[in-house]
Amino acid sequence: MNGQKLVQNDFAGEWKTEKVCKAEGIKPGVYNLYNAIDADQSKDNIGEVIHIDKKENVLYQKNGSQYIKHDLSCFDQIPETGHMMNIKYENNKTSTTEVTKKLRQRIKL
Repeated sequence: MNGQKLVQNDFAGEWKTEKVCKAEGIKPGVYNLYNAIDADQSKDNIGEVIHIDKKENVLYQKNGSQYIKHDLSCFDQIPETGHMMNIKYENNKTSTTEVTKKLRQRIKL
């Protein structure tokens, strides 16, 4: 994709491109965000931030082959795409910590 990110949605059975922008550090590939599950607020959510959708008010995170969806209203500061983050919840608010390379290798994300 030459460093570009295409955001597509299904409209009446056809895929339509809504937006084209810089990929900002995410790996090339197809990310099926419609498979995303809501974040489990009782545990640490560790993975790469792959997309922020301000229109839908969600942040998407990839953990292995699983996609996790977070509500943007829970963030005081929104992490950037392409960063490996640990997102924790307390009282419906998040705290975020960037994951080190050493930890990434140990958990094989």
